[in-house]
Amino acid sequence: MSLRNIVVACVALAAMGVMALPVQAQTPPPPTPSPAFERAFLSEMDAATRAEVEKRATGGNTISGVIATMLLNSNQMTKHGKAGGAITVVAIDFIRGVVVIQNAPNQYEPVRFDPKTLQVY
Repeated sequence: MSLRNIVVACVALAAMGVMALPVQAQTPPPPTPSPAFERAFLSEMDAATRAEVEKRATGGNTISGVIATMLLNSNQMTKHGKAGGAITVVAIDFIRGVVVIQNAPNQYEPVRFDPKTLQVY
């Protein structure tokens, strides 16, 4: 075998190895609620809670993001009393007063809350 054939074989093997590497799926960011939808969230709250949400919703923080954070904090203090593992808000239903929290992969928990005060009970 000539040196050229050996180089071509090595390059081909390296290319196949690179092509066989697993690629992690990119998760798209969650959709952001429209401003009208966020105003509807605010209209369900009492004056003190609405003022707190609006005060925190600055510098790139969205109203829905602030609401999710407040619900997570309330859930953490009500149920656990201290910080724990990473949890995420998956869905919020203001009509029923339920937030769905993802505690771990494929582990979801519906939690009741007061839409006026964003307090979990």
